Amino acid sequence: MMFQRLIKKTSLDVEERTLSVHYYETRTLHGDSRFSAEVVFQPRDHMILDADSVNRLETQVASLVHASMYSRALMAPDPTV
Repeated sequence: MMFQRLIKKTSLDVEERTLSVHYYETRTLHGDSRFSAEVVFQPRDHMILDADSVNRLETQVASLVHASMYSRALMAPDPTV
């Protein structure tokens, strides 16, 4: 059985918004560590990333959050219509 353990909570300031990021460690059945990050854009809008190290995960978060925010803005309903 695999268990997740919260190892770090951070906030990320992106385009005048503050996003919550939670980092987790999961131990596999073979004893290896895997890491994941959950980025919360809205209460019902999350992005989850996985990597084999926290450093690699932080790099993924830094590079993908801006693109994810931009794509979400493109998909948002236009309030002027």
